[in-house]
Amino acid sequence: MSSGERLGQQRSFTIQQVAKLAGLSEHTLRYYEKIGLIDPVERDDSSGHRRYDADSLARVESLARLRAVGLGIEEMRVLMHSRGHDQETVAAKISLLTAQRGKIAHEIKSLQARKRFLENRIAYWEATLHGDHAAAGRLNAEGDALSESLD
Repeated sequence: MSSGERLGQQRSFTIQQVAKLAGLSEHTLRYYEKIGLIDPVERDDSSGHRRYDADSLARVESLARLRAVGLGIEEMRVLMHSRGHDQETVAAKISLLTAQRGKIAHEIKSLQARKRFLENRIAYWEATLHGDHAAAGRLNAEGDALSESLD
């Protein structure tokens, strides 16, 4: 369900509504506008408050998803300025997203290595606690080997 459907086909949205829908802070929304990730937001004539249209809301939600997968400001800027579906634009998007997938794969591998090391240390200390010196010695040697995979 789209944001518009969630809010009953509303035509414009306050910064509070957009922040809530996108899961971003109002400060982040103002910052994204300031640095040009989102176009300048129209202001209400009477109050001067920002009023986001449906297209702006959709763009903010796209940015929130890109942020959620770990993309930085510059990567988001490249993707958001790569509008359209021509071959060059799509290739640039694929390249950037593929690079991010590689970074995440590396992070997962690193987290798995940390987890294995922690599991080893827990087992080592449990063996030590129970006086199982043979297991503790084996686990200590395994821990030394596992520590090589930590980065």
